[in-house]
Amino acid sequence: MNALRAVPTPGDAAAQARADLAPVEDLDTSVEPGYDPATDPEAMLLCALMDVRNQSTDGADIERITSTLTAADFEDPAHARMFGHIVDLIAAGQPHDFASVTGALIRSGADGAKDAPLRKRLMGIVTAGAHSVAAVHYADNVLSQSYRRSFHIAGQRLTQAAEEAPEVDLFDYMVELGTAQRAAFNRLNTFRQPSTS
Repeated sequence: MNALRAVPTPGDAAAQARADLAPVEDLDTSVEPGYDPATDPEAMLLCALMDVRNQSTDGADIERITSTLTAADFEDPAHARMFGHIVDLIAAGQPHDFASVTGALIRSGADGAKDAPLRKRLMGIVTAGAHSVAAVHYADNVLSQSYRRSFHIAGQRLTQAAEEAPEVDLFDYMVELGTAQRAAFNRLNTFRQPSTS
């Protein structure tokens, strides 16, 4: 049985984003009627990361966010893709404002008509009004939602295992899922209580 994959491993978020979003053609950029990015922690985090005021800070908060969160923490694949580009730009020492992220999307092949909804979504995010100083707060919300979502996924996998797996494997699989959830809990707490050293 495979370990719980909903709990991302800290590391190369940009590479994870590319792997998780491989078939770009299937990227659903539609939103529910009445969707407001200003009420979505994922959108607000992206907005805060693109805030030009972030470009001149010492980068400690940005480093903390991008070294902890991965694209897999985002429920919305469009948001995960944007986050991957932001992380790529930061890693390259490039500006990660709206224009730069738009350029990165276009360079990745999002310049055609099929990706117009993605670019429109990005425009809605950048105008959501998040301030750079709130980036850690929004990152905490995204990480918390990802952690809670991982329990739903673990429960589904455990239910499926109960129905399909040999009984000799069931307990070990439950332990494996529990170990992954404990790692996710530790990651969330580490983010909330960064070392002061």
